[in-house]
Amino acid sequence: MHRMTKLRKMSEVKRIFPGPINGLINWMEENFQNINQYVVTFSMKNGTTMTVFDAYSYLEAVGIAGISLDTIHTLSHDGEFVSKKRD
Repeated sequence: MHRMTKLRKMSEVKRIFPGPINGLINWMEENFQNINQYVVTFSMKNGTTMTVFDAYSYLEAVGIAGISLDTIHTLSHDGEFVSKKRD
């Protein structure tokens, strides 16, 4: 017998634009007390990447990264992905 369960929304998406008032650092400071774990990869101007993480385990870090990948695919599929403009 299969049991149906209600799924709750697992992720929130926010496009954070660069800037001193509404930028990423400001968002992190405002939400610091609510952040439990994170995995973030930055594309650097010198062509390298920098990954920063704080997770309880390898599997949870991989799960967080996987959620990000799935969220980006879903946003693109639904026409809601807002990309950055190239200079």
